[in-house]
Amino acid sequence: GEDTLLNQLKKAGKKIKSSCGGCATCSDCMIVVKSGEMNLSAQTFEELRLLGNVFHITKERLSCQTRITGDVTIDISAHEKNTSTG
Repeated sequence: GEDTLLNQLKKAGKKIKSSCGGCATCSDCMIVVKSGEMNLSAQTFEELRLLGNVFHITKERLSCQTRITGDVTIDISAHEKNTSTG
């Protein structure tokens, strides 16, 4: 079984937020696809339920639901900067 993008990023030492443990209920692990979306697994029912069928507009995917089959460029800058709210 191919590792999810979330697991691959974690193995690469990237800090990706994830509250629900990969169950597609929190959307914290969302990443933005810059190029290569044809090399991504299809969106799961759970992902579509959470994000809606708007990938062609937002280019956002849940990394916990996404598997890579080729070269993909993604933007995880939202996870890398320390955002403090309030």
